[in-house]
Amino acid sequence: MVDKIKKSLNKKPIFPNEEEIERITKHFSDPNCKEINIGLSPNANELDKAKYDICQSISRYKRVNKLTPSELAKKIRISKEKTDDVLFGRISNFNFEELVSFAERLKGHLEVKINYDGKKASARVW
Repeated sequence: MVDKIKKSLNKKPIFPNEEEIERITKHFSDPNCKEINIGLSPNANELDKAKYDICQSISRYKRVNKLTPSELAKKIRISKEKTDDVLFGRISNFNFEELVSFAERLKGHLEVKINYDGKKASARVW
């Protein structure tokens, strides 16, 4: 066993060449790239924050329950493409009610907390 560990430590890591790195960077920099998570803009309004939180909660549900995107799509009864939109945070493709209904199909419960003291408000789905 020790010999195997020593051999693996002596192996040099294999990194992609510059051409491959450039190709990958170009692919993921394309604004139409479907395989990247869309982050929430710093100046997002409260509705968008709540929608994003629901998408993140559904993504967490998928991960915790070890579901494939197709299995999740079947469970919430939407297309694989729409499921990808949820998983990658494309909140502009949904209204709030749609996202809540997806969470409900997973037996999630929505809790909305409103703060008036300047602290961040949040919507959470379990």
